[in-house]
Amino acid sequence: MANPGYSDEQLIDALQKLAKWGGVVAHAARQENLPESTFRHQINTARNAARAGRFGTDPVIPGFEITKVSTTEDVDGNVKSRAIQQKPETDKAPFNMPDGHALKGVSALVDENGIVKQQWFKTDRKAEIALSVIEAAKEAMSELTATSPLIDPPKLVDSDYVSVIPLVDWHIGLMAWAEETGENYDLKIAENVIMDAMQRVMALTPNSKECVILGLGDMLHSDGFDPVTSRSKNILDVDGRWPKVLKTAIRMIRATIDLALQKHEIVHVRILPGNHDDESAVAISTALSLFYENQERVHFDDGVSRYWWKRFGKVFMGATHGDKTKMKDLPLVMACDNPHDWAASTYKRVWTGHIHHESKIEEGGVIVTSMRSPVAKDAYHSFSKYRSGRSVYTETFNINGSMAGTTQINI
Repeated sequence: MANPGYSDEQLIDALQKLAKWGGVVAHAARQENLPESTFRHQINTARNAARAGRFGTDPVIPGFEITKVSTTEDVDGNVKSRAIQQKPETDKAPFNMPDGHALKGVSALVDENGIVKQQWFKTDRKAEIALSVIEAAKEAMSELTATSPLIDPPKLVDSDYVSVIPLVDWHIGLMAWAEETGENYDLKIAENVIMDAMQRVMALTPNSKECVILGLGDMLHSDGFDPVTSRSKNILDVDGRWPKVLKTAIRMIRATIDLALQKHEIVHVRILPGNHDDESAVAISTALSLFYENQERVHFDDGVSRYWWKRFGKVFMGATHGDKTKMKDLPLVMACDNPHDWAASTYKRVWTGHIHHESKIEEGGVIVTSMRSPVAKDAYHSFSKYRSGRSVYTETFNINGSMAGTTQINI
């Protein structure tokens, strides 16, 4: 006998209490208001007794399963004795998906008869993040009308020119505290400061027939409800919940598009992803392309590549965020991916962001430019050596193959 101090009824009662509270001894003891050490001793005693077959098989002890039954027979085939072994039952509790995860796959261990003995559930946050992006985009667009109101085209445009309006690392949602960084910065300040600068720079831009609104990545400071970078998980200072941030970014880009429609006959839009907004860039582009679907003068490029390439006449343009490819390597990528446009152009230009300061190189006749961001410094950049200026830009090109001019407003 395993322990004459406990009756079978006491041991079975202890096992039933354990099963009632999910099989965790410490939790069950707290819920039943029992001393944990005493309860644990009862459970260990009961398990040893069950393994030895002390409780029989009718019924199987709570929380256990039969693993082996051995019988001894006499010469006439009559059962002389029976030994029954039980073990703690395999956990059959339903699988609960961790918060913020979605099911990615299931692996199983089966026996020779194909019976499942164990299962492993593989989860992934990215699937859930993608769903949250869609829902946040819907909420962000909920205050807008179903489609954009029609805006009359400008009466006079120059068909020989095309303008580019780069939106460089706006980092909407970034928050800064003046005590740390020298100035306060939040969603409201960002919208007021950036849109004021955009109105001024676009007022000085020539009325070219076509223009490109070119989001160079990192339009949002964070890519979801967690205030971290999506890849490195660096902690970010973020102002407001993510749907609120997304709504502000969409509103600002929409205002930029509407300004462009007043000056240019055709407006091309490409929102590239950055290392801060891999999923959000897709949400912004999709939401705005649906909003402007009745506007024949707005052309959205919803490509999924991290590169953008487009030729206007003899001017060949390209862009990427700048976190994946070095500036000096971009001309080769440009030529390799687009041999026909490369051959048909005499002026080639590529834009990047990411580094938040001005840098320009010329490689193989291609001018590659990294541009300033209009955003204020956060604590991370303020505590480091980074002290770049803040600007917004537009650039205009003659489609016959030359640079026509640059407009820059410093903040």
